[in-house]
Amino acid sequence: MGQLTSTPALAWGAATDVGRVRTENEDAFVTEPMIFVVADGMGGHQAGEVASAIAATTLRDRLSEGAPSVDVAEAAVVEANAAIFQAAHHNLDQRGMGTTITAIVVLADEGSGARLAVLNVGDSRTYVLRNGRLRRVTIDHSYVQELVSTGHITEAEARNHPRRNIVTRALGIESNVRVDKFVLPFVRGDRFVLCSDGLVDEVDDEEIAAVLAIHASPQAAAEGLVAAANHNGGRDNVTVVVVDSLEGAAPPPDSSDLELDLAWGETQQPARLIDAEGGAAEIAEPAVPPDALDALAAAPPAAAERRRFTKGMLLFAISLAAIIVLTVTLLLVVGHDSQEAPPTTNTSSSPNTTGG
Repeated sequence: MGQLTSTPALAWGAATDVGRVRTENEDAFVTEPMIFVVADGMGGHQAGEVASAIAATTLRDRLSEGAPSVDVAEAAVVEANAAIFQAAHHNLDQRGMGTTITAIVVLADEGSGARLAVLNVGDSRTYVLRNGRLRRVTIDHSYVQELVSTGHITEAEARNHPRRNIVTRALGIESNVRVDKFVLPFVRGDRFVLCSDGLVDEVDDEEIAAVLAIHASPQAAAEGLVAAANHNGGRDNVTVVVVDSLEGAAPPPDSSDLELDLAWGETQQPARLIDAEGGAAEIAEPAVPPDALDALAAAPPAAAERRRFTKGMLLFAISLAAIIVLTVTLLLVVGHDSQEAPPTTNTSSSPNTTGG
C-alpha cells in the first residue's frame, strides 16, 4: 500500500450562504490540505444541519491526512452514513434527516504519480475545469437526472423541474449506502469545484465556467459563484469549494477527453469518459423502474412542497399504493359475497372473522 509522503501543491477557497429564501443554512463544508467536502443536509427541525455537520466532521477527522487508498476514503463515507442513521434513530426530532456529500481526497502515491479520489452520494456535484472547459465528474443521484438519462427531459429542463429536489441516494436515510468513487491523476492547472445544488439550480454550467474564468483566485471564484446563485434567485442554501492544482502532470491537449477510473468495489465498471464538451454520462443504474418514471413524469407536481426521497422511500410508496388497491378490491369482493349469502340465524362467527 502506498504512503502519503508529501502534500500536493493545492490552493483553495470556499464560500457559503443561506440564500435569499431560506432562514437556516443546512450546508456544511471542509477545506483541509488533503480533504475537501461539501454536504447538503435535509430534514425538519434543523436536523439537516446536524446531518451535514456529522458527515463533514467524520470525513475531516478520518481523512485529514489523506487516504492510503480509495477504499479507506469510501469507508469514511460509510462511517458517516452509519453515524447519521444512528443519531436519527435516537432522536425523534431528527428522524428522517440525511445529507448529500461530495468530496475530494488526496490518495497515496503508489508509483504512478499523485492521485485524488472523488466520492459522491446525492446531488451535490464535483466539476473540473481543464483547458477552459468545464466537465462534470460526478453523476447526480436524483430523480431528474434519471429523467435526463432516460430521455424524458433535457438538462436545461431539469434545472427548473418541480421535482428537482428528489434524491435517490443520501447519507443517513438507510443503514447501508452505495458510494460513487472516481480516481483521477493530478494535472497541473486543473480547477475543481465542489458545490451544493443551491448553485446548479440557479447557475448553469456555461455561467459557472464563465465565473471561474474571470477569477484567478479560488477564494474569489467561490465567492463569485455564490453571488451568482443569489443573483439568479437564491432559492436554496449555496456552498462552493474551489480547489486549484498547482502541480502534477502536464495538461493534455485541449481536445482530449477526461478519463475517470471508476472504483466501485466488486462492480467492475469500465473507465468513464466525460467528453471535451463536458457532457454528462448516463447514470450507472436506474433507481426507479422505467414504467414508474413514465408515470411520475406525466403526473402533475405536488403543491409547492419541497421534499426529498431516497430510492427506498420511493419504491416503498409505490409498493404501498399497490397493497392498498389490492386490499380495497378484496374487501369489496368479500362484501359483495356477504350481501348475496342467504340469511341465517346462526350466531357463530362468520368465515372471514378470526375467532378469539
